[in-house]
Amino acid sequence: MASTLSSSELADDGAVLVPAPDPLVHVAFNQHGTHFVAATATGFYVFSCHPLERVMRRLGSDGCTFNFNVTSAQLLTRSQLAVATRRPNDVSGAVDDHVIDFWNGMCKPKDARTNTVRSPCGAVGGFRLRGDHMLVAGEGTATLFDGVHWEKEVRRRGRAGSVSVRAHGSGVACLALSRDGRLLATAGSRGTLLRIFSTADGTKLQELRRGTDGADIHCIAFSPDSKWLAVSSDKATVHVFSIDDFNLTSLTPEDDHAGDDLLAAPPVPSFPTPATTNQSSSRMSFLKGYLPTYFSSKWSFAQFRIPNAWTKCSVAFDQRHPNTITIVCMDKRFYHCEFDPVKGGDMVPGVYHENFMDL
Repeated sequence: MASTLSSSELADDGAVLVPAPDPLVHVAFNQHGTHFVAATATGFYVFSCHPLERVMRRLGSDGCTFNFNVTSAQLLTRSQLAVATRRPNDVSGAVDDHVIDFWNGMCKPKDARTNTVRSPCGAVGGFRLRGDHMLVAGEGTATLFDGVHWEKEVRRRGRAGSVSVRAHGSGVACLALSRDGRLLATAGSRGTLLRIFSTADGTKLQELRRGTDGADIHCIAFSPDSKWLAVSSDKATVHVFSIDDFNLTSLTPEDDHAGDDLLAAPPVPSFPTPATTNQSSSRMSFLKGYLPTYFSSKWSFAQFRIPNAWTKCSVAFDQRHPNTITIVCMDKRFYHCEFDPVKGGDMVPGVYHENFMDL
């Protein structure tokens, strides 16, 4: 089954004029927010965020083995990534086979594929890379791959040693872990509230309010130092929240850069605690326990509205540039915004590109 090709613009007489560009099917940042991968049905592109430039391209036309539909991609470093594809499992093409290919972008295109893993849980709903590990979520189960050579089944039902988190009354629509593994952020399907929990014991530490109207949360991202949380939604607004200092013990080394080929990032400078960060909740703190969460939860510290955006957007903090948010949209727009760590308020894009796929 060949991958679905984009349509072309046609003249009145039916002649092909200019091929229409392939739409994006997925975008994702690497763990440091310095690069991102943009996948189409026929391949993938890797870009650096600062400066914005394309550093790698792999398409079927380059001699790669993308003869099937690419569904998503995850970036480990600027040159190592995994690509999920859907391909026929038999001659008739009636059965789909879901496969994840691992790539080393420093190789020549014809030698770039380094390993292939068949998804043991059917359709790949999502997957994440971390060092030598990969977690693949499917229908009903998730599988953890260690070194991409063997796997352990991870059941969604609790077991001895696990931590139960009562996140939301509605279903969990999106979640994220802090870089050091101490904190878990979740968003419910209503999209009005986000909550932060301790991964050590499941305790709820903080509640954040995105708004009062329902929304679909597209992405949640912690800053490298776990002081900020960025959230994007279908309301075309990116919110940045300040996170309290919980003084928790790290579960994983903060400087874990296993397998990373990036230069060591400079230390993130510390800033004074913003005086306005908790204004919305502190005014009502004396009534805490008597008022609904509308008054007790913390509102966003900084915001950026994406003009005319009705598309999904992913967000990340750039480790090399403190207090900056990178926004990549599925309609191929790119924003690099900086916020004031003391005053907050509306963010202004320092870098904007209408169509990064043109690079």
